Amino acid sequence: MSSILTDLTRLPISGRTESTRAQPVRSERAAPAGGVAETAGSEAYWSIATTVKSSSISLSSAEDAQALSAALTDKASVALDAATEVMSDIQSKLYLAKTPGVDKDGVNSALSDLKGRLLDIAQAGSFQGQNWLQSETGKVPKVQSIVGSVSSDRNGDVAINIIDFDTAKSTLVAKEDASDGLLTRSYSGITRSGAPYDYHLLEAGAQIAVPPSSREISVSRSVGNDEIEGMLSAVGSMMRGLTDASVGVNAAGARVGGASATVARIMETVGGDVRGLIDTGMEQDAARLAALSVQSKLRETGLNITNTTMAATLRALQ
Repeated sequence: MSSILTDLTRLPISGRTESTRAQPVRSERAAPAGGVAETAGSEAYWSIATTVKSSSISLSSAEDAQALSAALTDKASVALDAATEVMSDIQSKLYLAKTPGVDKDGVNSALSDLKGRLLDIAQAGSFQGQNWLQSETGKVPKVQSIVGSVSSDRNGDVAINIIDFDTAKSTLVAKEDASDGLLTRSYSGITRSGAPYDYHLLEAGAQIAVPPSSREISVSRSVGNDEIEGMLSAVGSMMRGLTDASVGVNAAGARVGGASATVARIMETVGGDVRGLIDTGMEQDAARLAALSVQSKLRETGLNITNTTMAATLRALQ
């Protein structure tokens, strides 16, 4: 008889214990409307999260590549601006040299210093192994490709959009062929007064030099105003070339900068989507699951006390 009483008493309690233990499991797998109940058991969650994370990584790589492109164009742009300022100073010195009684030797010394600065600027225009302002011995200016933007189609295939820039437009100093550099090639023509001229500004030791008829821009006591006028005409042509070079480089930089800004906005949006995806419904579900866990533990504790009490009672009745 005692055996039957023991079994009849414990069976319902045991059943209720299993029911209570199973309840949190079902709650963990059932997602509330519009929320994510348990990331570990939600294939949809991980599918979406992984896709968004992958897109975020691709965009981050695109942003890094565009940053390098932007740095390259910025470096060239700043160097061209500096070179333009120095050319303006050279032009001013030449106008000064036309002034009666001026110390032309002193002017020429200043011109030599300014030429040295131009050579330094051209050499300093290098970034990541590329120099859009100077071509080295054995090399000629060529078209350089930089990453403009990165896009993807509906299938997720990534396409890299390239911006091509012809460095022949921005090369100031050429060490292979002097005619490839804006400041190393010769400029010839006729001045407004009808005097012919043929001048170049920089001597960079090019393998292929300028024509023998071309003279380096410099002044001395023996240089007349007609010659200085020819030098000013040559410098004017050089400055127009610098302006065109700056426009081209800045245009390329603007395209990269615009694409970089777009990617940055997309990155911010994607980051917000990831945070929203993780946060949506998770706090409510976490609190609910924690409450269910506590409830289960309390029920199990109560059942254990009940079982112990009933067992003691049964032993007393035997």
